[in-house]
Amino acid sequence: MSFKQLLYKVLIWRGLYLLSAFLLNVLIARYYSAVGSSMIYYLINLYSFVLLIVGFSLESGMGFFLAKKEAGARGLATLSIGWTLAATLLSIGLLKAWFLFFDPDVAGVLWRMMALTFIPGQLLITFFMALFYSKESAALPNMILTAINIVLIVLIPTASLPPNALTPSSAAVPSGYLTLYFTGILLQGMIMATAFLLRYGKDRQHGLPDQALLKKLFRFSVVALVANIAFFLVYRVDYWWVKKYCTPEELGNYIQVSRLGQMILVLPGLLAGAVFPGTALGKGQHMPDHLARISRIAVPLFLSLFGLTALLGRRLFPLLFGRSFDKMYVPFLVILPGIFFLSLLTLLSAWFGGLKRPGVNAACALAGLLVIITGDLLFIPRFGITAAAAASTAGYFTCLLWSLLAFRKESHIGLSSLWVIKKEDWQWLKRQILLKR
Repeated sequence: MSFKQLLYKVLIWRGLYLLSAFLLNVLIARYYSAVGSSMIYYLINLYSFVLLIVGFSLESGMGFFLAKKEAGARGLATLSIGWTLAATLLSIGLLKAWFLFFDPDVAGVLWRMMALTFIPGQLLITFFMALFYSKESAALPNMILTAINIVLIVLIPTASLPPNALTPSSAAVPSGYLTLYFTGILLQGMIMATAFLLRYGKDRQHGLPDQALLKKLFRFSVVALVANIAFFLVYRVDYWWVKKYCTPEELGNYIQVSRLGQMILVLPGLLAGAVFPGTALGKGQHMPDHLARISRIAVPLFLSLFGLTALLGRRLFPLLFGRSFDKMYVPFLVILPGIFFLSLLTLLSAWFGGLKRPGVNAACALAGLLVIITGDLLFIPRFGITAAAAASTAGYFTCLLWSLLAFRKESHIGLSSLWVIKKEDWQWLKRQILLKR
């Protein structure tokens, strides 16, 4: 399969899944309001961090070595399932300690239910999505995710809690819909694992990776782990500071600002899903030129988005998410330039990953994280969620600048060629949209 064919498959099928995820997010926000949804997404954020640690970023190494045909699909699938079971048990212990010492107001049945559903489900999704993509298969895993999301969207009217009812204390006992929602995530992971084994589990390399391959896999993954933890904190460390210094309603508004920004990153993320295996497989010899062109095209697109948001955002956000989300407008405008920086960074990170250079990603993420933490500590207590957005934008710019300097050194493409769009760029984009050569 050519790089262009892989790119279109990722764009179509991953795009459908992310559209269903966005609709589900909107409905949950409208139903539970800013206060209630803040608790749901705060816990998801916390669990995602634990998941990142116990997952050890093995998907990075497994995806790379499967794409290189240095490991068998069945052996890596078996490793993924075994690691998921062990990581879930470890997570339960870590979370029990966290809620005992740091979050005693969130306790009861909810955290255990989430630990037994969200963590194994997300680990399986993460591992097997990487394995599917390394096999250049983008349709089936995203079809599975989309189908279950559609079921959850249809069933949300059955939620047993009325709007505004979910608080830290009431969250101790999850509603029927929350149990269904997190069980759906577990089901997504289990079906994806089963589908992968049915399709690719009969390869000649049946056993688990040998000791030599495991050493290479863990060596690759540990560097990716540092980068992924740093990037996770770059994206979300401000949640904890906002929770500490702001009201639950402000936290709900800010988390929705962050999640909406992440939805804007859908297209760069889709492109990155093709850039990584395309680079790893050696199919993207002209990838630096493609990345430079995409960067130039992105500049006027984001300027247009910023202008539309400035004109319409004040009324649009409460209309879309509900009246309690009336504090999103200014923070979103402040963070929007940072989203542009992240869009370019997403593509560059995938390229460096495909080149087996995860250390570049780790370094740029750590530099950005230092800027964000400093800004959060100094300014959130006084200026609230707007300061959190400003600190994030500054940190994202730091990450991008570091990555761009490494890109220039590796590709010998000048930074000035990344910003000024050319006539042939629009012609190229038109050909891609019309599927012409």
